[in-house]
Amino acid sequence: MALDQRFAIKRDSKGRFCGAGAYPSAHPALETDYTCLSKAAQRLQKALETAERQQRDAEGADDGIPTVVVRASPGAGKSTEQRRRMAGRVEASEEGRVVFHVPTLALAEEAAGEAAALGLKAQAIRGRAAARSDGSGPMCKKVDVVERASRLGISVRENFCERKDEDGTIRRCPHFEGCAYLAQFQSDATHAFLASTYLRLPDPSGQDCTQRIVDESFWRELVWIRDIEVGEFLAPRPFLFKTKAAQHADLLMAAGEVTAALMAGGSPLSLPYTAEDFDGFAKLEREARPPVAELAPDQDTKNQKATLVKAELVHRQVSLFSAIWSVLADTKRNGLVRCERLRHYMFDGKPVLRVIRKRTMPHSEPMLVLDADADREILTAVGCNVIAEHELTLRPNAIIQQLHDRRMSTTSLLGSEKLREEWRRIIAREVLRDRLGNNSGVLVGATKKVVRTFFEDAGHDFGSMTEDEVSQFMLNTRLHGAHWLWFGGRALGSNRYKTCSSVIVIGREELPVSALEDQGRALWGDTPGRPLRLIEADEKGNLRLPEEEVQYEMTDGSAMAVLVPCHPDPRIRRLQLQARELATRQMVERLRLARSDRPKRVILGCSIPIPGLPVDALVSWDDLCPCRVQAAVITGLVEKGVVRLSHKGLSADAPQVFRTENAVKCFLGKNKKCAALRRQLKEFSRMEGCGPAELQSSELNARVQHLLW
Repeated sequence: MALDQRFAIKRDSKGRFCGAGAYPSAHPALETDYTCLSKAAQRLQKALETAERQQRDAEGADDGIPTVVVRASPGAGKSTEQRRRMAGRVEASEEGRVVFHVPTLALAEEAAGEAAALGLKAQAIRGRAAARSDGSGPMCKKVDVVERASRLGISVRENFCERKDEDGTIRRCPHFEGCAYLAQFQSDATHAFLASTYLRLPDPSGQDCTQRIVDESFWRELVWIRDIEVGEFLAPRPFLFKTKAAQHADLLMAAGEVTAALMAGGSPLSLPYTAEDFDGFAKLEREARPPVAELAPDQDTKNQKATLVKAELVHRQVSLFSAIWSVLADTKRNGLVRCERLRHYMFDGKPVLRVIRKRTMPHSEPMLVLDADADREILTAVGCNVIAEHELTLRPNAIIQQLHDRRMSTTSLLGSEKLREEWRRIIAREVLRDRLGNNSGVLVGATKKVVRTFFEDAGHDFGSMTEDEVSQFMLNTRLHGAHWLWFGGRALGSNRYKTCSSVIVIGREELPVSALEDQGRALWGDTPGRPLRLIEADEKGNLRLPEEEVQYEMTDGSAMAVLVPCHPDPRIRRLQLQARELATRQMVERLRLARSDRPKRVILGCSIPIPGLPVDALVSWDDLCPCRVQAAVITGLVEKGVVRLSHKGLSADAPQVFRTENAVKCFLGKNKKCAALRRQLKEFSRMEGCGPAELQSSELNARVQHLLW
């Protein structure tokens, strides 16, 4: 593939500037050691068997949560095989409670159903805000006040569900007896399936488990990032006792000095305060605690809301202000001179402090992690002691095309209706291919904002819908003949699209540099001896990533590469890989490529190489886009099943492409190649007996299809 484009200034066939694109790399070609599919099942079974034994042997170990990782390709069947193993243990009379975490409630319901079909006593645990299985409202009747209390760290069960007072009085919520949320914990289920959000919370059932399994990535649940306006941090604390007036004055003085140092670009650690001083300020902030004693399960909702209003007033002081001092104390104690987990920035003209930490998992049982994207260093950062790793990589059964000269940023996609229209034409072409073949569906993936904009372009109005209603509508509505999905939890673990014949990924998920670095600060910030390598802002205040050569893995064995913005800190680069490259792979793998009985089609609409997806062809944006005649014919065939090839017919059957008959004439008059294509299509239409100037999707022969593709 002779693409030497490193130094050339590139233009497309229309003379427009485009990206430099791919070029031959001087480094050896990438080559993944894929496991033969015929051996995959046996190797997976062996890996899971060994992992479970290692997990049992690790019980009681110190220094983090003992963790065994099975890093098998998406679609390898690791989750299904693990459920079979769980069923086998039950048949062998091995007792114990198993907790199985998956990305979403929908996946928990699906997994619990599959487990029940294997004979397990399985149950999906629904959160208080989740809808009841019969659709008759949320699981908790007081979900609004309960969720507010939970965010404040107030015990929900004791203050809203049931409590035994010191005099022996049992106080219960008026809805206690018929509470759907509490009732689910009274079942005899031995295998609980929960969303990954529960990993940062105590087990809602209050029970211990003998095995904890985590399916897919979960580390983001443990990142804690909060903002405080500087004005709030500097304001007097109205809830402190008057006896603490002197300490209060010292605290406010220190708050002013810390803020001034940060706003001046300096370090608050250079101030004359010790770690013990900072600890003392944190303790002082915490002394004004939310008035939880005034809450009781049998109170009416009005009184509970009034109490929560008071609690919320001091919550920022207790949880956020004290967090600032605690972070400074930890950093000072470690002998560091700069604090990475506390930073200053401006928002809407106001100075803001951002405090960044990581949550601690309230679990100690050994964990089995089933995740194709598992990263040892990230897992270690969130408290896992990775004692063993097992890997299984399967080759995708797919024909993969990748755009090599455009990155397709979210900003460009949201800002250009013309660009989205060009993608609509590519989607229509793929939908027509599918309908003429297996007719099993096309999946389109992008960021959620981009997906929503495509729907709005098509005339859908989401103004009166909630975010959840919008999500459900987009997931369950075919647009331009295709299914739509977005990066994130929705694209993890789902088998909903496994029968689709092709997938198109438009652009990529790209976190802003500051957001990416904040994740890095949360996981590794203020590590003694290992400072983070953060990006310095340019003269305009922008954070720009340096570009590095990254290779594609090519199926023909060639060494091709492209320049890619990569974070210079190797740890933050790991997070970038998770959010960007591996999110794209997860999207593509919704088609379960490794075990497909036929090669599926993959179009990667971004030039950034994706690990685990070997590329068959690197294509330019100009070559990927159909010409306007092709686009008009394809649009008419997809939307109406027939397209007329006259000037009037093309504009009438594909108004998105040609708004008027005159637009068709003008375009064909200037584009001889496209005019010749139209004449060829008209000739073939006569040969097929479709009439002198029309094509029907039900009667397209191979020659016509070749002209359209």
